[in-house]
Amino acid sequence: MVSDRVVSPVFVGRDDALAALAGAWQTAVGAPAVALVAGEAGIGKSRLVTEFEHALDLPVRMVRGACAEFGGEGLAYAPFVAVLRRLVREGAAAAGRYRELARWFPELGEVPEAQPGEQRPLSGKHRLYEEVLALVEEVAAARPVVVAVEDLHWADAASRELFAFLARNLTQPGVLLLATYRLGGAGAGQLGPLLSELARGPRTTTLRLPRLTEGHVGLQLAAILGTAPDAATVHRVHRRSDGNPLFVEALAHGDSHTPDSLRELLLRAPRALPSPARLLLSLVSAGGDFVTHRLLESVADESGPELDALLRPLVDQGLLVTADDGYGFRHALIRQAVYEDLLPGERIRLHTRYAEALRDSDAYAELAAHTYAAGDHERALAFAYRAAHRARRSYAYDEQRRMLERVLDLWDRVRDPSAALGTGPSGTGPFDIGPLDSGPRGADLVGVLTEAAEACMFSGDYRRGIDHATAGLAAVDERRAPERAALLLEHRGRLRHRLGGTGNADFDHALRLLPDDVGNVLRGRVLGVMAMGLLPDADAARWAFDEALRIGRHTGDATVTVRGLLGTGARDGDLGALAEARGLAERLDSHDLLLTVPMYEAMVHTRTGEHRRGVDAALDGLRRARRSGLGLSRGADLACYAAHGLILTGRWDEATALLDEALAEDPPPAARQHLRRLVGRLALCRGDVAAAATAASGPADALRSTGLLQHYQLVCLLAVAQGDPEEADRVLGRTLADPWFTRVPSSEARSVLVTGALVQEARLDADSNGPTAQQAEDRRTELALLDAGLPEYGRLDRARRSHLHALLRGGGWQQAVSAWRELGQPYHLAQCLLRAGRSALAAGDLTGGSAQFEEAAELADSLGAAPLSRRIALAAGQAPASHGAPPARPAEGADAPGTAHGTARLTAREHEVLLLIAEGLSNRQIAGRLHISPSTAGVHVSHILAKLGASTRTRAAAIAHRQGWTAAAPPE
Repeated sequence: MVSDRVVSPVFVGRDDALAALAGAWQTAVGAPAVALVAGEAGIGKSRLVTEFEHALDLPVRMVRGACAEFGGEGLAYAPFVAVLRRLVREGAAAAGRYRELARWFPELGEVPEAQPGEQRPLSGKHRLYEEVLALVEEVAAARPVVVAVEDLHWADAASRELFAFLARNLTQPGVLLLATYRLGGAGAGQLGPLLSELARGPRTTTLRLPRLTEGHVGLQLAAILGTAPDAATVHRVHRRSDGNPLFVEALAHGDSHTPDSLRELLLRAPRALPSPARLLLSLVSAGGDFVTHRLLESVADESGPELDALLRPLVDQGLLVTADDGYGFRHALIRQAVYEDLLPGERIRLHTRYAEALRDSDAYAELAAHTYAAGDHERALAFAYRAAHRARRSYAYDEQRRMLERVLDLWDRVRDPSAALGTGPSGTGPFDIGPLDSGPRGADLVGVLTEAAEACMFSGDYRRGIDHATAGLAAVDERRAPERAALLLEHRGRLRHRLGGTGNADFDHALRLLPDDVGNVLRGRVLGVMAMGLLPDADAARWAFDEALRIGRHTGDATVTVRGLLGTGARDGDLGALAEARGLAERLDSHDLLLTVPMYEAMVHTRTGEHRRGVDAALDGLRRARRSGLGLSRGADLACYAAHGLILTGRWDEATALLDEALAEDPPPAARQHLRRLVGRLALCRGDVAAAATAASGPADALRSTGLLQHYQLVCLLAVAQGDPEEADRVLGRTLADPWFTRVPSSEARSVLVTGALVQEARLDADSNGPTAQQAEDRRTELALLDAGLPEYGRLDRARRSHLHALLRGGGWQQAVSAWRELGQPYHLAQCLLRAGRSALAAGDLTGGSAQFEEAAELADSLGAAPLSRRIALAAGQAPASHGAPPARPAEGADAPGTAHGTARLTAREHEVLLLIAEGLSNRQIAGRLHISPSTAGVHVSHILAKLGASTRTRAAAIAHRQGWTAAAPPE
């Protein structure tokens, strides 16, 4: 259920700031200290202070006071009155000692009358300051205290002076003066001298709170809404809020318009401006996110010093910021609120000014926006079309799509749109547009829809591209223009394929429209993309690839030749064909096709066991994709290949970073589900079953072929980890019955069989003598028969076959170990070493078994594969105590490990850490579980090893398991 809360219940993105305040407090424990927290309005300064207060250990007391805005300066001593009132009411200050403070707080005693001739050593103000100082130190002597003054930028002169006096003169340990203040805006200049003085203090900590990242905004929205928002919502709110938490909260339940409550807040300062400055601010708001000074001067009524005089207060008050040679709003929402506050007529006049000022430039996108807002639809259509072609040449495919959709939106509002696209209006109006500098001239509706469909393919917006291609097909007469229809069908087929479906029907239709002629280039292109769509069903794709290559060679068309070469290279593992394809593609003006090459290279390298080369090819392609504006289309696919290779080679942290980065970009559905599946598989290997379940919970409708089978495998292994091997077997049955199982390459099919064998192993572990045992044996027989019918393709397939045979036969583990070692896949190697160690022990080879356990443990520990580490430690703990190398020498004065007193010398915290070591957790994971630092966890581990006399973590875990201090671990 979606929550209707406004304030986020979770405090995100401020771990570093909280840690810095904690450090400031640690300083204050030894000697009084100062902490300054700076940030713009709404950035979370007060929330940070509140969270810091909650994190303080008892008996630390925090007392807070806030400066209040009241006309010019704030009320005199307002924050300190609030602070002292709290202390007095809580009885923290003794009565009778504070004569000046008694004037404010009668609880402190009567105010004595001055006696005739009495000489007071201090002036009234100085005496007041001394009494405040004495009271704070008295309080701190009894109980440590944090004195927090909020909104120091609104402080009156007396409050600023008193704050500085306390910072200079406090000597009692256990006092932290904490102040928050706003960057820029009113009061910033008056605060400057105080901040400079405080910053020079030897025990001053200064923090500047940054805006939230897009990832942090996503976490804040999830906490507010009660459910995780989609990536598009997160991106939109982050863009509109500029990462300001207050604005995020205001926008969480809103649409594209600024919420009324927030609008009133944002408009308070602009509406208080003098009329000329307010008009100038409105003019800047109509100019977009950034306006150069030269452009502003050309559209404003003022210029030179007069314009500067109007701009200065806008900058000083934090409404505008300067950047390079122009101006922008400090927050995008301020600009939007100011712009929305304009009357319709005002907007039209302002945009017309900008359009006239830019008329001799080639700023087509800006001209399109201003003419559209000014209601000049004909010129807006022409400028949008030019902007689209400019964007395409710059690889800004999403911008190209948006501009083409603006053209489509205006199509029916313009009298002769085709003429407007070809040469521009014929001299009507205040200025002429001139001809296109490149690209098609006189394009019609079908042409624009074709371009829009292609732009969506490159930008990754596949659903929208299908809609444009479908609209184009509805507008074209395929009998009169078969090639135009075939091109649209090709686009729609490719879009459907990339969305996770199949475009075969569109490809077949396109081929029926084209002559069966070896000289027809378009036919070759359709055959090439059709063959790619038929993969990984290599048999079905074989003819199409061969025919495409024949047409490409005959016509000399490089695009068709590249597609044919990719198919034959992938089918035959021919790296020479792929190298030729790359060479041809690099000479073409088609980044999309060029970036298809590393996908095929990564595929072939993976199947042949050259994982590192596959990763390098995919990562290089991913970098190119992002440079070429194809990060959400080809880049997302390449991220899948790269992450898969990184996981296989044991580079799990790199894989995690890449997966997080790729998913944060909101890739298309098929790629997103592939990436989530990889996240789930990695989480499962690390023991995070909840994260794996979340990753596997999404629909698999966008997955097909290999991706669908890999999804099934994740679900199978997840069920095993959740203790339900029977559900895993039911999923396995559906997987084996899926038609794709018989159509994918043997190495992918055999991966399913290995998963199936692991499921049967778990079933037998759960019920080795009951009816399930016979069903598991029957399934193992089925798996063996399916394996016998599969060919063997490459070193990866050979290793999987060795692994499968060892699982099914209960032997041959050394062959599987050798295969995985040769490929450099540490996780699978560790799995097989564990089983090889068990086999060695069963055969009486205690030394060999111990060595294999040790190597397996080192691999699993280095990966952070907690479930596998637990199983290895459990197996080592169940082995005879004398196996392998002689027992490690106990630490000096410690009891011998393995006795009833083996942990007598461990502290309670070390007991906790030992149990987590036995679970297979790394130092970083232990730190996260116990909320300590990784270095502290490492110290605990070192002490445990010394006290137990264990040479490695695995030996310590084995001791724990052998002594029964842990429960048996579930299967990995």
